[in-house]
Amino acid sequence: MSGKRAKKVLTKPKAATINNGSSIFQANVNILKKRYPEIFELIDKLPPDNPFEMRSSSNKMPNLWFPGSGFYYYDTVDPMKDSGEQIQALQLKNTRLALFLGMGLAYEVFYYLQNTAPQQRTNNVLILERDPYIFRAALKTVDITQLLEHPDIHFIVGIEQENLFVRFMSYLKEDSKFRLLLAMKPVYHTSSLRLHKDYYLKALQMFREAATHMILDFGNDPEDSLIGVENMLANLGEIVSNPGINLLNGKFHNKPGIVVATGPSLNKNKHLLKGLEDKALIIAVDASLRIMIDMGVKPHLVTSLERMMPTVKLLEGFTEKEVEDVYLAACPVVRPEMYQAYPGPRIIVYRNFDHFRWLNIDKGILNIKASAGNMAFKVAEALGCNPIILLGQDLAFSRDGYTHASGTTYGENQNTVNQTILEIPGNDGQPIQTTRTWFSFLKAYEVDVANYQGDCINCTEGGAYIPGTTVMPFAQAIDKFINEEIIPGQVIKNAVQEFTSQQAQQDIEQTLNLIDNTIADLEEIIDNCRKGIEIYENYKEILEQALSDVETLNEIRSRIDSMETEMLAPKKACQQQHQTFQLFFAHIFQSFAIKFEMGLYAVAEKYDDYDQARVEVLIQQIRWYAVIGKLAGICVQALQKAHKALNDMGTNSSCIEELKK
Repeated sequence: MSGKRAKKVLTKPKAATINNGSSIFQANVNILKKRYPEIFELIDKLPPDNPFEMRSSSNKMPNLWFPGSGFYYYDTVDPMKDSGEQIQALQLKNTRLALFLGMGLAYEVFYYLQNTAPQQRTNNVLILERDPYIFRAALKTVDITQLLEHPDIHFIVGIEQENLFVRFMSYLKEDSKFRLLLAMKPVYHTSSLRLHKDYYLKALQMFREAATHMILDFGNDPEDSLIGVENMLANLGEIVSNPGINLLNGKFHNKPGIVVATGPSLNKNKHLLKGLEDKALIIAVDASLRIMIDMGVKPHLVTSLERMMPTVKLLEGFTEKEVEDVYLAACPVVRPEMYQAYPGPRIIVYRNFDHFRWLNIDKGILNIKASAGNMAFKVAEALGCNPIILLGQDLAFSRDGYTHASGTTYGENQNTVNQTILEIPGNDGQPIQTTRTWFSFLKAYEVDVANYQGDCINCTEGGAYIPGTTVMPFAQAIDKFINEEIIPGQVIKNAVQEFTSQQAQQDIEQTLNLIDNTIADLEEIIDNCRKGIEIYENYKEILEQALSDVETLNEIRSRIDSMETEMLAPKKACQQQHQTFQLFFAHIFQSFAIKFEMGLYAVAEKYDDYDQARVEVLIQQIRWYAVIGKLAGICVQALQKAHKALNDMGTNSSCIEELKK
């Protein structure tokens, strides 16, 4: 329905084979071991005793009896009929992604896939089972090999609640399933909620949070993304003239790294940084640089990735002497004024955006999340640091209401009036208040820490708890982990010397050609969008009539396929320009495209007649053509401006040498 080829609806499984002895269990386990080794290990280590009894229903189908609670999981006469009635009672509609909250003995799963999924046009099924004992009972009772093998059915079993967010993030990222959020429905038998209601309700909340967090990773609106790309193009001179973070990859293998942020707790232990400059790699976020320089501590790297002017002020006012060995490790989506204001050396750090792949000048791409603190963590990880020590990463208000450490550029009590306030666990075990923005940074840390192979020590003496970190006083961490000289400044200097001005000149020539080709492709995309709008205008009247008039809808039912093919042909032509459309352009419009697609998946919710939903989807395509065409035109102008600036630089070789200094 999105204009991209929709995923195939799940195929019906064969009828469930039930209670066929040990052969069923062995067949299930053989597949489980191969497809889900973690779940196999969990099941294999379970004690033999169950918290329930296996009993037969009147029709001889196995059932679960819970003596402690005094109830059967399924109806005692016909469990499969009971499962069907439970699914029907949910009154599901447009369930493109079915999230099973518990699976029992899988009767409800088979019923759903055989009877409900085709009508719901379900693409994906996620089965979440809190109780590994129940899952083991299902393995022993029902042949679920076809479910375990199915590429669009996924199982999560026995995972503790605090670890679900990371699991959901991983699941939703694959094949961009987060786009189905508005067409996701929970599916369950009421017995699963009776057993683990709090767990499943919290899991449902975390699933939605994970999808929302992932959507935010792609940006809030195209204009914001466009600012980043325009900044990148304005910073091409900096990109070609400075070394990349890839030259430092692994240079601090198993050496301690310290990430210094500006939370209010930094006041308690910042003095302990003095004297550690030669013993640990110190990475400051841009807002903490002023605090550190004022107290006589030079970090080795300072991270920055915000695209707006207020961030520039964080790096203004330093003398060349103060920051002569402090490398600005910024993502070049920052304002060009930041580079102009900062008198110290630079290292280029790409965020994981396709437009940096389009540029094809290798500087090193990191999977950076939302904040300069998240960025500093990923830089430390890329450089091989272990452990990574967090300092001043409060991500919360202090107990007395402060937002930042004293000495920050914008003050220690910054404006949070319009922020939603949340209460979350603190590092001291007590609840603490945070904002929705800080909470998003915390969730980004949670994912990064879970994927990090080393130890993350949180020495933020206050603030919010980041799952996966070890909380420890900074003084104790120094004694335990920081005990030898590694001279980080010299290591960095030696590494960046590999970069030469000859490389810069080659990159300029290559980029000028790339810009020319990209402008030509974008002009073709603009032309295709015009064609799409013209085709839409031809069909507009009859489509709008069909949306409100059944007779008109009946008249065009047989033509909807051909109309769809014609109306979406220019869109497909745009998408075929991979180098430009995907690598350069997609990041700019992706926040619009994701929300647009999510809306299209949700359209069927409004209609009982699926053809009527298809008609609305076709009507909505005008928005795609209008937005994409407009953004492509803006990009052409930005590229033309960048071409002129880079060409001027290329004809003046002294510019390169000056920037390199």
